[in-house]
Amino acid sequence: MGKKLINAMLYMESKIVHKNGEGLYAVSDPNGYLFSCGRYPTKILPADLPEWYIYGYLYKRHGYLSAKGVRHLLYKPNYVFDNHLHKYDTLYISYEKEIEPYETEHDSVLYKGYDDAIGGSLIPKFVEAAGKYSGYDIENIQKEIAQKQAFYYERIPIVK
Repeated sequence: MGKKLINAMLYMESKIVHKNGEGLYAVSDPNGYLFSCGRYPTKILPADLPEWYIYGYLYKRHGYLSAKGVRHLLYKPNYVFDNHLHKYDTLYISYEKEIEPYETEHDSVLYKGYDDAIGGSLIPKFVEAAGKYSGYDIENIQKEIAQKQAFYYERIPIVK
């Protein structure tokens, strides 16, 4: 069998389908094939993906996100909720455009120009991979992650 064309940045193990009157459901391929961009069926299996695809929980499902080709990252830690380390943090990822803030009419700051946004325990793992596979300078983000970890462990001591 020839080499498979891997050209999406995101592959998911399932896709979301709407069943009339019954709501939304995550549906997996019976052969274990992945869904490109979380929607489009492929003939790609997880073993076919190169090592720079990072596995984790994103978009309420499990999938793989490419850490190669990252041009911009923006880490926004959340210091309001201190009951989970990275659960409410966000890492914005862009493979092309600069990530830019903008204000809404309600004085909130949102961001545009990103391709994906991830949270939770996937954040430190993805940052490391972006440094390794994209050559992205992750030093400042690593400092922010360390700062968030110090904040968290100061409030939630580790039980030994």
